[in-house]
Amino acid sequence: MIRLQSVPPAAAVAAVFLLLLMTATGVDAEADRRMVRTRQGAVRGTAKQSYHGRHFLAFYNIPFAQPPVGPLRFRSPQPPDAWPHIRDATTLGPVCTQYATFVPGRSLMGAEDCLYLNVFTPELRPEEPFPVMFWIHGGGWIDGGSNSYEPDFLLNHDIVLVTINYRLGPLGFLSTEDAAAPGNFGLKDQTAALRWVRENIAAFGGDPASVTIFGESAGGASVHYHMLSPLSRGLFHRAISQSGVSLNAWAVPRPGGLQKAQKVAALVGCPTEPSAALVDCLRSVDDYKIVNTTTQFTEWFFSPLLPFRPAVEGEGEESFLPRHTLELKPHTAVPWLTGVTSDEGLIFAAACVDNKQLLEDLKHDGERLFPLSLSYDGIPNADFVTKKIKDFYFPDGDISVKKLSDLYSDAFFTWSADEAIRKYKDTAPVYYYLLSYKGKYRMSKAFGGGDLDLGVCHADDIFYLFSNNSYLPTSGNMPKNDYEVVKTMTKLWTDFAKTGNPTPDNKPVHWPRVISDEELEYVDIGEKLQVKRGLFQERVNFWKSLPLREATRSSQPREDL
Repeated sequence: MIRLQSVPPAAAVAAVFLLLLMTATGVDAEADRRMVRTRQGAVRGTAKQSYHGRHFLAFYNIPFAQPPVGPLRFRSPQPPDAWPHIRDATTLGPVCTQYATFVPGRSLMGAEDCLYLNVFTPELRPEEPFPVMFWIHGGGWIDGGSNSYEPDFLLNHDIVLVTINYRLGPLGFLSTEDAAAPGNFGLKDQTAALRWVRENIAAFGGDPASVTIFGESAGGASVHYHMLSPLSRGLFHRAISQSGVSLNAWAVPRPGGLQKAQKVAALVGCPTEPSAALVDCLRSVDDYKIVNTTTQFTEWFFSPLLPFRPAVEGEGEESFLPRHTLELKPHTAVPWLTGVTSDEGLIFAAACVDNKQLLEDLKHDGERLFPLSLSYDGIPNADFVTKKIKDFYFPDGDISVKKLSDLYSDAFFTWSADEAIRKYKDTAPVYYYLLSYKGKYRMSKAFGGGDLDLGVCHADDIFYLFSNNSYLPTSGNMPKNDYEVVKTMTKLWTDFAKTGNPTPDNKPVHWPRVISDEELEYVDIGEKLQVKRGLFQERVNFWKSLPLREATRSSQPREDL
């Protein structure tokens, strides 16, 4: 028989107090291991696990600039204010105000107070600081946000990951083509976030002297713009552009910024001139009301594409883009990894599977719709270009989804990627790729065609770098072959971030830098890696033969009004 000894009341109270003290001390110690002091104040994050079971820390919703509201709307981002207490960084913050054009079933969402970033790190105090990978989301500079990109795959590797928000649509890219609203506010937000990384990332275990910027679609084009911009000089050391460069037809500056700003103003009841009065009035209008005007810029399907995009600002201390991208030389010569998917154009063509009227429209009104949808409207020889395109892609008159996908792939991605690489390859090492692997998750499902095997769509590469993408969630168990591609791509990308070379040990293949002046070297990422030359060369040569480049040049900024 077990006998229980009585405990004096005072001793019992002391024991309970000691137990509570030890528990509280343990909790505080654990919390301290998740706390980081930035220049603006302390933040406390949360513990998480990667897809492979590795522990890491996540810090969400950290301000990198002041809220761009009221008098700060349509101005360059300002440094964030300090905070006196420990900031809770355990939950996601808002995305920037947007009309979610590319997200089925969504419309207006987000908040104007949105300039926050997330940091994910394997360890706060490593023996050697980790290389930093700085992600810029895509979405056509219209929608998207940092919250769609979880680090479960990339944090299997020794890197620190940063994901950011930036202003979108008219709030991020409206331009009056003068000092009232020069534009590029979203790109300047990205630069402000890079400055924050330089000043603070060491506290998270990251190396401020080893920062790789990478992005997809408009994020990839943003990366290329940072390579060209004087404002971003010295803030990063390697660059990755996935399915987007500044020379893409949808990304280059185009004339008409003032006219678009005036249309926005008229739609919300503001004066259209002078520019200063227009902008002052817009600063008092509800952000949702301004962003909702984007629906009034579409004539057919998604066209004309991206009315709010980077703009030429002219020379100046705060100028992100002093001259047209076609005229700029790189301000930052860094190793560059860039590429495309095999069927980029499905982002547009897949919709034709479910909506056959789009194909009929192109057949019967092609002289108007091809220039409008391919961004060469307004040039004097548009009819000549349209005839050339029809003869090359649809010689028998049949406009199929596959042929249309090839057309949009080449017009919007492949041709200009080839051009950008040739302009840069003698400046610093360039590594070119094609993603041809067809996995379970296909972005084309979000646009049309259901489960049809249409090809490797624009943005399919994201599924092999990030989990829980908002378009098609990839949580749960991935097919084995898909996860093999995850392991391959994350190793290639993180090795590049560490060394400037995606295959520093020449395994599983030697990925050569682009050297040829004829057919560019590239690696095909399929079931296995293969080194090839001349990606879609005949189609690229066709686009080079068209008289398009002069038509894409933007007008110069106007004098102050």
